[in-house]
Amino acid sequence: MADMTAPVTAPPTQEELLLRLSKVREGMKKAGLDYYLTAHTDNVYYLTNFSYIPFERPFFLIIAADGAQVMILPGLELSHAQDRVIPDVVYKTYYEYPAPPGKGFEDALKEVIPSNAKVGVESSLSLALKDVAPGDVMVIDLVDEARVVKSDYEVGRIAYAAQVCDEGLKKIFELSKPEAMELTFFSEAGRHMMGKVVMEVPGLNLLVSKFLGAVWPKNLSAQPHSVPGLFDLLEEGGPQVTIIAAQADGYSAELERTFFIGSVPEEAKTPFKVMEEARALAYDLVKPGVRAEDVDRAVLKVLQDAGYGDCILHRTGHGFGITGHEPPWIALGSDAVLEKNMVISIEPGIYIQGLGGFRHSDTVLVTDNGCQSLTNGPAGLEDLILPV
Repeated sequence: MADMTAPVTAPPTQEELLLRLSKVREGMKKAGLDYYLTAHTDNVYYLTNFSYIPFERPFFLIIAADGAQVMILPGLELSHAQDRVIPDVVYKTYYEYPAPPGKGFEDALKEVIPSNAKVGVESSLSLALKDVAPGDVMVIDLVDEARVVKSDYEVGRIAYAAQVCDEGLKKIFELSKPEAMELTFFSEAGRHMMGKVVMEVPGLNLLVSKFLGAVWPKNLSAQPHSVPGLFDLLEEGGPQVTIIAAQADGYSAELERTFFIGSVPEEAKTPFKVMEEARALAYDLVKPGVRAEDVDRAVLKVLQDAGYGDCILHRTGHGFGITGHEPPWIALGSDAVLEKNMVISIEPGIYIQGLGGFRHSDTVLVTDNGCQSLTNGPAGLEDLILPV
């Protein structure tokens, strides 16, 4: 039997995309919908393999209860779509935005969807676009729901993105030393990751490929969503935190490590150890049937019981797929129950102003009876002390 975590670089097959479409249609049937309308670029890509930048000209993918999907798009994008779309799709173009009466996307929508139809639309659709959707409109996120549990093919694609992250981490560690400049990390690590993908992925689509390899130095490591200056320098000691993220031809992964250069400050040893304990507990808890919020609650308790309740800035994790942040959310308040083939991050963190941040993050697959990390990097303290 093929290893479901073996990296995959091939584009999706017709059969794969039909499987995704069938999941959406199953949701339509349960909701009593005649049509489903999606305009979100990620959801259109998920169902068709077509990525694009809409600018001010909207695209719509219309799914009927049966029959071919219909794509409404500006005429200037027709040949682009025909080159990339894999499943059978009926194309209906509109002239431009804005357009003369009778030639706009609103007119095209009315030609496809009857006024008496029951129509589902995604919650991300703007109010202006919801208002022009024909029929009796219901807000329901059927494509987002279909994306949560991955097919074996998608797991393979994410496993490949995870491999790219592994390579990025190796390059970051090669470059890390006192006085190393952030510009070097952003340019060389990202280029290294992209170079691997360019050589290995046939038909690479740059619209759905992004690579980040950087280090949040000690003075910024407690601010996980800040951005280092390009001319900031690493210092001896730490903690420093890597952020490695890859969207490799449409599928995403991340790999983050807290590390030190030369030596570990005494005051950094305990928070690092507590972070390790919280992370290990998350790995023990993640399995099918477990509620996502229960994982987060248990992990937070480890951090709080160790005295770091005021040093918590975020949840335990989030999902991966065609984006780097998507459901399921491993967080208090989440209603998700973990299932096999969900892919999540495990990344509990401790952030102490004046000392730094402590966070490892991995891309983790929920398996039959537990979980498996798709990313691979050193995790123990002794392995994360780099030479000066």
